[in-house]
Amino acid sequence: MNEKIYSYHSFMFPFRFDYIKEKIKDKHEYYKKHDFDARVKIDNSFKQSLHRDGWEYQKFKVEDNIDYNEISYFYDFVKDTLFNTQEFEQNATSYYFEKKDIKNQSYIIKIVKRDAPYELSLSGITLRLFDTGVGILSFELENSSYASLEDVLNINEYGRRIYPQFLSENFSTEYTKQSFLAEYIEVCGIREDFIREYKDIHLAKYIVEILGENSFSSEKNQIGKNFIQPIIDDRMFVISWYGNNDFSDSLKNRIWEESNEWYRYVFVDGKDKTVQDDMMQKELITQATYSRWNNSGTLYGITRYSFVAMTDRGYFGKNIIQTHIKTIYFQMITLLLAQRASLLRFSDEITAISDIQDKFAPEKITILYKNYLRFANKLYFKEITAQDQGIELYDKASEIFNIKRDVDDLIKEIATLNSYAFVLQEKEEKEQMNNLTRLGTLFLPGTFIAGIFGMNTLGFLSNYIGPFLSFSLVIGITWYLSKVHHIPIKDFFFPKGAKK
Repeated sequence: MNEKIYSYHSFMFPFRFDYIKEKIKDKHEYYKKHDFDARVKIDNSFKQSLHRDGWEYQKFKVEDNIDYNEISYFYDFVKDTLFNTQEFEQNATSYYFEKKDIKNQSYIIKIVKRDAPYELSLSGITLRLFDTGVGILSFELENSSYASLEDVLNINEYGRRIYPQFLSENFSTEYTKQSFLAEYIEVCGIREDFIREYKDIHLAKYIVEILGENSFSSEKNQIGKNFIQPIIDDRMFVISWYGNNDFSDSLKNRIWEESNEWYRYVFVDGKDKTVQDDMMQKELITQATYSRWNNSGTLYGITRYSFVAMTDRGYFGKNIIQTHIKTIYFQMITLLLAQRASLLRFSDEITAISDIQDKFAPEKITILYKNYLRFANKLYFKEITAQDQGIELYDKASEIFNIKRDVDDLIKEIATLNSYAFVLQEKEEKEQMNNLTRLGTLFLPGTFIAGIFGMNTLGFLSNYIGPFLSFSLVIGITWYLSKVHHIPIKDFFFPKGAKK
């Protein structure tokens, strides 16, 4: 463990991906036209594409005590989702990749109010893909140069941006950069200056290029690639550990309830607090703080876009808690972000499918429902560990992320969608019965005549009744195929390829 590390940071970018089979003009129309399974497919072809973009599939192995502690922390059914202990195989719940060749690379953050940029060591870039069509790109950073709280706050605030939150006149980002947007961010030599003409959302260059041009695209017309869209907003999720003796001591004995600095660290406010009411501030920080170890100098904070830890610089804080942040709690937050992103995606899919009114809707709804059931069984867990602290932190984070509320809402939406599918199917079956009735009506005259007179009665008619019935049969079947199965009459009499 590097003794000089003052803070650790992980910036996590959750996104959804859809395979581009044809140019996407309208996203919801595209979702309606192409089944969920066709747009979300992680197979060997996808793996090979990722490999060309510099990603390497990583099978989880227990090689030291840290690996053992990480995997043994979770229940067995959670391990199957979070840890790829097998070789790459289709139909897994998630897939874990690491970016190759990033040794000695940096994550550089330049802000307007500071002459020199922040330069942090890039210890890892990882990608986890889930079968619900969401992914999480993570940048793991170590800070061994900047010890002050203000520096740590700036790193978290400015380093997490992926596009401007707002623009001033003439699409300018200058005012935004005075507030919380970096002047530029450079990752592995890929620099984003945030100076383009933003008439639409454009993801930062370092996001798009690191994900890889062979596998992903932020443009909707790149056929054969996966169209990526941010799930949350202009920010990446922040995981952070900070070791500072003075700051740790200043928060003991519940002093954190009144601390502006602790509030800013938890809520990632680099410049000013985003709350200016003392009562509301105390209420918000109380909801966000996990204080089991407060008198020992350790605090945890959780919001919808951050998970932070504050410790002193003793052995336990620098070695044990920092390691837990990098491993156990990173996995916990990965799971929660995947749940949240998947729920938002399913809700968007339901909105698109609910507009379909043709006979194919029930099939598309069935495919979506199948994937939701897989999510409910493989990705959504009410408890993930037997450890008391893990249970408490997971419960607190789930509540703050509104996971249970969103799951309950999604269940209602799915139920409504299934009812809609039942109505459409019932309507289709009724229409088919009506068509069969009409078809039977066409044969009624001939059947009536044959029943009354018999085929051998009135011999002079016998030469006409058979042909009449045959002709009626041909006309009836032709009409039925044209009406119900939409086969053009000309194709029935003149199949494609036949000479007229």
